[in-house]
Amino acid sequence: MMQTKLFQMGLLVTVAGGGVHALQIFQTGKIVDLVICELKMPIKDGLDVVRHLRSNFIQIPVIMTSNTPDRERVIAVAQMGVTDILVKPIRQAELVKLVKAKLSLDIEDSGSQQAA
Repeated sequence: MMQTKLFQMGLLVTVAGGGVHALQIFQTGKIVDLVICELKMPIKDGLDVVRHLRSNFIQIPVIMTSNTPDRERVIAVAQMGVTDILVKPIRQAELVKLVKAKLSLDIEDSGSQQAA
């Protein structure tokens, strides 16, 4: 749902199959403008992804998603500057509003930003 909606907005989307894959994408040097990441994932979770970004001085805006936000993880990512967490099920209108705000977009259904 998220990928489809972001495509409809005209955004280029790179999908990672989990935290490990996301870290591999960042290590290739791929430039992204926004990260939408699941807070709880096996092996490398959203906290690990944000920790990697921040430890490499990458200040990409991050939106976390979660079925049931874990208080400790929420606090940890908030301390790294991630304050937006969408609790599933995610409403499309909420996603669109947040993505537009994070990317400073004034678009209806077109654009050229890169999201991962």
